[in-house]
Amino acid sequence: SACAHDTRAAPVAPPATMGIVSLLDTVLTFTFMIPACIIAGAMIYGLDFLAKQEAAEKQISPVAASPGMELSLAELATYDGTTNGKPILVSVMGKVYDVGAGAGLYGTSGQYRAFAGKDITCACAKFNKSSAALLNAKWSGLTEDERKLVKKFEDVFVAKYPVVGNVTDLQNLGACPESDGVAVQADAFSVKLGTDLFAKGHIVATKA
Repeated sequence: SACAHDTRAAPVAPPATMGIVSLLDTVLTFTFMIPACIIAGAMIYGLDFLAKQEAAEKQISPVAASPGMELSLAELATYDGTTNGKPILVSVMGKVYDVGAGAGLYGTSGQYRAFAGKDITCACAKFNKSSAALLNAKWSGLTEDERKLVKKFEDVFVAKYPVVGNVTDLQNLGACPESDGVAVQADAFSVKLGTDLFAKGHIVATKA
């Protein structure tokens, strides 16, 4: 009759079609999950890093340095953040700064721990914290752009940390390594990167 129900079963997709749909669902799921996992991993790493840095700041208890210090490079090296109750010092262009307020950065667990107790002029000039050869190195051969970048870092240190003295034996600084070939382009790229970070306000001269 006209009112009779249609009891025919609904068409079922062939197994091959269902397999393709399932595969597409899986691919799409993983496509969205991978970036999410990367972002989550980066956030976890960042939070862990900040927690470790905070813990490091609590463990390091540097005292303030007395103004008027006249230090040789060898004496400066003893203020490297490894001794509680002793200042943490760095030098830029021969001026000595007390960076104890940034103990989490310059102490033994800090990302700039290699800078503590050193003149870091060339490292700042070349925007390179990974080369030990740039520490306690002469800056007489810096390019104009590198000197401009050093000046920007000087402004940062003056704003953040007190000047407490001078290095007395700058003549004993080692040679700043000369770049050649591809390294010249790498140096120029690093300097431009550092300059751009200042220009965009990512590095600012504000008190620590």
